Amino acid sequence: MSNKFNWESYEVPHRWTEEEDELRPPSESFTIRHLKQGATGARKTWPAAEVLLEYLVQRGGLRDVSDKIPSGDHETLNLTLPPARPSFEKVEEPYNIVELGGGTGMLSAGLSLALNDVESTTRLICTDNDKPTLKNMRHNISRQPASTNMNKTVRIEALDWGHDVGGDKFSSALRSQFRNRSTKTTRETCDHEQPQDPLRLLSHLIASDVLYGTTTVDPLSSVISAVKLRNPGVIVVLLLKERSPNSVAILKQKIEAKVQQGLDMKDQPCESNLQGFQVSVRDVIHSDLEDMKMVEC
Repeated sequence: MSNKFNWESYEVPHRWTEEEDELRPPSESFTIRHLKQGATGARKTWPAAEVLLEYLVQRGGLRDVSDKIPSGDHETLNLTLPPARPSFEKVEEPYNIVELGGGTGMLSAGLSLALNDVESTTRLICTDNDKPTLKNMRHNISRQPASTNMNKTVRIEALDWGHDVGGDKFSSALRSQFRNRSTKTTRETCDHEQPQDPLRLLSHLIASDVLYGTTTVDPLSSVISAVKLRNPGVIVVLLLKERSPNSVAILKQKIEAKVQQGLDMKDQPCESNLQGFQVSVRDVIHSDLEDMKMVEC
């Protein structure tokens, strides 16, 4: 069977702690299985996933956009510099994270290990829409050591990108994985009382290297705008490679336009929270990656 797979190990990045003035070097690693044949995302873990993992864990990438983009530096993100200790208090809220286009599952697995190192406060749903890829992702999660509790902290689900965000089946998965886990977005009040939308359980929507030219712009913008309209407080973080000219700029425009279209329909709860909505795009400076953009909203 080994001729069908490749294995690779990855380091778990340490978080900042109140007691430490500098980051400790990684002290543990985890192994991910790659398919030798099949969908692109399952055959390898793209470097962007490792870079996004470090950004989220060590560079304050999980914070709200307004808190992590320095004044006067809205165009570049220099990741060649050593991580600086984030100047913010430890967040006590649980993280409920959905990953789009999870591929091998490496990013979700790494986040679970890094963020649940002290206490289990993070839950993730790692998604894709290719059956062999989903099967391999489930293998990668289930084969992690029992001590990591990853079978509970990370759930694998199929998700097609579109305005319905997976429909009733995905809504059921959200309720199951994130039930009884109150977040800031869950508790925000709306002008119109409605039964709780399961998407409002999310704290973050993340993805790495999921933009493949203009063909993926429309479905990707649809799922992001739909989640944002139904959960204005969700923090969206995407690290994308620009494979065709202006594809990221077009994605930004489409997300903003679809959110505005939803607001114009005047049937979205908490719509006032999205007035003046904009997507932030920064050029990423990194020694190993080229033509990368950090997209956040």
